[in-house]
Amino acid sequence: MMTKHLAVQHAENMRELGGYETKDGRKIAPKKLIRSANINHLDEEDKTYLSNYGIKKVVDFRSLEERTSQPDQDIPEAENIFLPIFPIEETETASASPKKMLSRMQDGEAAFQQMIDVYTHFVTDAHVRKQYRKFFDLVLGNTGEAESLLFHCTAGKDRTGFGAMLLLEGLGVDTDTVMKDYLATNRYLKKVVQEMYKKAEHAGVPANALHGIEDMMTAKEAYLQTSFDQIKEHYGSVSEFIQKGIGVTQGEMNDLQKIYLL
Repeated sequence: MMTKHLAVQHAENMRELGGYETKDGRKIAPKKLIRSANINHLDEEDKTYLSNYGIKKVVDFRSLEERTSQPDQDIPEAENIFLPIFPIEETETASASPKKMLSRMQDGEAAFQQMIDVYTHFVTDAHVRKQYRKFFDLVLGNTGEAESLLFHCTAGKDRTGFGAMLLLEGLGVDTDTVMKDYLATNRYLKKVVQEMYKKAEHAGVPANALHGIEDMMTAKEAYLQTSFDQIKEHYGSVSEFIQKGIGVTQGEMNDLQKIYLL
């Protein structure tokens, strides 16, 4: 089944995790978990719509630089939580910030390989895992009736996509459906990708490097598969990774299902 795309005019790739079926025939409740790209251009109408939709928490996975240069618009009555997935200090960890990736491309680093590194680090980087643990805490605290939690990064593709994968797998959605949800980003990001091309041309990225933008801004099966392969190698299964890698207990997993499954 297709997930519901939210009717906002000034944000891309904003959609429900609600409605997906689990392997045991239950369904994820609507208006509880929303994934999105940037929300720095929301207008009053969008904000009212999202407030009425029930959004009470916004979780921002971006870096400090991304957050500062494109601040989230406030949604009335929603708490905004800054939860940068990658370390604030630049480390060897790949960054999923489009701007950082563009500068690495200008240094000759292939975008495809950068993306593979990002999806490897989602699994292998202890800091990243700790941040997703905090995300699970927020998701586990989202117990109010008709209260939604929106989580986002810049494109709503990588940091957000990995977070959505963890939630969907943790709730018992089959892996094929999880991959389809991940790849659905490509339908919703067309406009953003065109803007990235313009920015890159403006920044002087040579024509032969522009195909790197496509690698950077597209959800590719190979990317998420990299995470799945790393998880299999180091943990055996996604549920083992959620418990041993992220540190979410079996009891918390049961709570997660109580909160989000119909």
